[in-house]
Amino acid sequence: MRYAILTYGCQMNEHDSEVLGGLCEAQGYRSAPVDEADLILLNTCAVRDSAEERVRGKLGELKRLKALNPRLIIGVAGCMAQREGAELLRRHPQVDLVVGPGDLARLPELLRRVRSGQSAAALGGLGTAVASDLPRRRGRGAKAWVSISTGCDNACSYCIVPAVRGPLVSRAAAAVLEEVRGLAATGCREVVLLGQNVDSFGRDRGEEGAFARLLERVAAVEGVRRVRFTTSHPRDLDLPTLRAMAAHPNICRHLHLPAQSGSDAILARMGRGYTRDRYLDLLARARRLLGDLAVTTDLIVGFPGETEEEFGATLELVDRARFTGAFTFMFSPRPGTAAAGLPDQVPLDTKKRRLRRLMERVNFWSGQANLALVGRVEEVLAEGPSPRHPGMLAGRTGGNRLVRFPAEGGGAGRMARVEIIAARTWTLEGRVVGWE
Repeated sequence: MRYAILTYGCQMNEHDSEVLGGLCEAQGYRSAPVDEADLILLNTCAVRDSAEERVRGKLGELKRLKALNPRLIIGVAGCMAQREGAELLRRHPQVDLVVGPGDLARLPELLRRVRSGQSAAALGGLGTAVASDLPRRRGRGAKAWVSISTGCDNACSYCIVPAVRGPLVSRAAAAVLEEVRGLAATGCREVVLLGQNVDSFGRDRGEEGAFARLLERVAAVEGVRRVRFTTSHPRDLDLPTLRAMAAHPNICRHLHLPAQSGSDAILARMGRGYTRDRYLDLLARARRLLGDLAVTTDLIVGFPGETEEEFGATLELVDRARFTGAFTFMFSPRPGTAAAGLPDQVPLDTKKRRLRRLMERVNFWSGQANLALVGRVEEVLAEGPSPRHPGMLAGRTGGNRLVRFPAEGGGAGRMARVEIIAARTWTLEGRVVGWE
């Protein structure tokens, strides 16, 4: 029996796909290309309508594949599965099972039901503890995702995550540390701590400052060369966390700190809980403590009621913050969120125009940040072959910049000292001056 998993969305979904892969292999399945699989799972995102449209398009393709192979099992997992539920089974008869992010452990049960001739859905597990004992099929070699929490207690007016992933549930710190030690013992060099809002870790148990303490304990695990974390919230990122980063050289000097907008009025309507000045003050404090800090962000254009002046405030924020990179999006109304029903929805052509202008500004500063690295020697973790450049490796600096460099003398999973010799907007080129 063979399986394939198609993953859409964020790092949390990538982590969940590792769990789905482990569960499949525990059932005797082996990984295969989509057109050779007996089981295909789509692990989905519901944050934007465009992500769901991609899934619907893929389901149309798989319908034709199933017509050729009636024994093929098709499943939809993740956030879109949670949002649409059993309706997916009615709208898409080619789908055999639906499983939400809180019920991944029930996949073997669902597969048994499907093989007995029933369709199946599991959607009731939100708000439960993070399972630490589920098998995983990790596919990142020397780099691994480690979940520290699920869900979110924030109430951003545009965000569907609390509805599809539930309230904040923190994992036990001891379980996180046990997993990290196990990864280090098998040669993992970099761990990425994952949560919808990592800064909230422990607050569901009344433990203030728990994330900073966890971060320090993870950084102290023998064999872990790098620690990253994502995602932080500007309202919740605290001084102890920044001090922990400053105290431990193996905690990467990179923050992903979603700003979303540079307009205080828009931020208030989004329910973000901070102002532009507070965001910039936090950024300035972080840079004072950490020096050469790379900062990436998320930005939304076309939030309901956004004026040209308010959009201009976002452009101004980009100029002042000088982000090393940004994920930029047009506002996408999500059913069930407060922002979906707000008046003064911005026309699509206006959103597209603003998005182009924003991307141009972000790309300029990203290019400037990369140009500043030319001539410097950076420590890079080689993650694997460069997909488009035979004979080259690809890896990331501590600041999360992607670097392409020759493979001679080393390979994936090793740390290299790389002199940066050329810079583009999103990538760097280098030459190896030494391997670990």
